[in-house]
Amino acid sequence: MIPEEFPATAARLCAACGMCCDGTMFQIVRMQPGEVPAELGRLGLKMRCRDGEYFMEQPCSALVEKRCTIYEKRPVRCRLFNCQQLGKVERGESAAAEAMAMIVETRSMVERVKNLIEQCGLREDGQDLVTRYERVMHTPVNEALEPEMVSVREELDETMRKLKLRLNREFRVPPISH
Repeated sequence: MIPEEFPATAARLCAACGMCCDGTMFQIVRMQPGEVPAELGRLGLKMRCRDGEYFMEQPCSALVEKRCTIYEKRPVRCRLFNCQQLGKVERGESAAAEAMAMIVETRSMVERVKNLIEQCGLREDGQDLVTRYERVMHTPVNEALEPEMVSVREELDETMRKLKLRLNREFRVPPISH
């Protein structure tokens, strides 16, 4: 790929995906030195502090229809993050069409997980996907009263396992080993 073409390609891929911001890939985004949490909070981000460390909760409140409404003022971690799919396209290891197919297939898995969570009785509540999944899986089910929930939860557990594996292998950037 010609370097000057990459930003437009990345923008198309990101606009089709949004999983780094919508609570699918991450639960929080840690603030970096020099960032002012109060300023980010005034932009509408859900800022929290635990043990003196500031972070933004996911899903990001600045994400509207898979687009960042504060793109020029987004946190440093957001500016620095490029998923593996973007990296592969930028390095010429994958075509944009292949990355788009991976995004579409993975988004389909995300929607299946969300649908199964709703079938288990938990409606969209603005929390990240892992938290919603864990809430469902930690809620006891009476198999005698709700036998259909057993198979729904088994499918949810299996689909979420596959999704987490896919996100780790194809989207999250592996930690740097020393």
